[in-house]
Amino acid sequence: MSRCPRGCSAVSVRIVFADMDDTFLHTDKTLVDENMAMLDRLAEEGIEFVPCTGRSLFATPEAVRRHPSVHHSVSVNGSSVYRTADLVRVHDITVGKERALALYGRMADLRVDFDVFADGRIFTERWRWDLIDHLGIPEYHRAFMKRSRTPVDLTVPQIVERVGVVERIGVYWTDGDQGSATATSVQAAVAADPTLRGTTSMRMGMEILDRHTSKGEALAWLCEGLGIPRECSVAFGDSPNDIEMIRAAGDGVAMGNAYPEVKAVANHVTATNDEAGFARYLESVLG
Repeated sequence: MSRCPRGCSAVSVRIVFADMDDTFLHTDKTLVDENMAMLDRLAEEGIEFVPCTGRSLFATPEAVRRHPSVHHSVSVNGSSVYRTADLVRVHDITVGKERALALYGRMADLRVDFDVFADGRIFTERWRWDLIDHLGIPEYHRAFMKRSRTPVDLTVPQIVERVGVVERIGVYWTDGDQGSATATSVQAAVAADPTLRGTTSMRMGMEILDRHTSKGEALAWLCEGLGIPRECSVAFGDSPNDIEMIRAAGDGVAMGNAYPEVKAVANHVTATNDEAGFARYLESVLG
């Protein structure tokens, strides 16, 4: 048995959290064989694995979500924690309909892709869905974004009215990075409501959440609910939206391809996602 990376009495590592894109998955969004084999080992050893991702529930790879090591899934950057056996939401800190509509009102004149993450899925106006083709992102990423979103012939207010729970909002623009004119307008629209905050995993987008929502909060909540000391958790990530999770875990691990600010807060840095850094690090810990 392996001890917790930062020492947890005689208790072994009991739970592992990992971001999906550019962490657990190949850069081209495909599954990494070595990482899936590691999930098999975690299941055999009774160690929980929790996908902890900015993706919606149903955009998380089914092979991961249905794996025997997975009993919970943290989706939408911690907005919702689902029990995977019956897809029941067991914990959430969401944006909700009222704040989503108010935020949309402050952005209605911007030419942006305004995605409504709700009920484990992602909905967007059809013309905004077409903007994905102009984000200047690699083909595999563009294809994933279009595949994971449902374009509808409804306005954003109509979408919000018809869904159940609005988990978060995603906004993406076509005129450059976080310093562009549109980005500045989006940032101002979010800042106008101090109960919201924005984080990012893309240079031309923002993920808008309740200010208390984070992957770290979800990690802490789930560990407490399962009776697992946080010192006995390991978490992997690469992007700014993973920082709270890396800080909250007993052992926070940054990928070799992670942003510098993520590496700065991590306890360890492993190989890149394309080098199966997730599996390689756990092999060194589990022995």
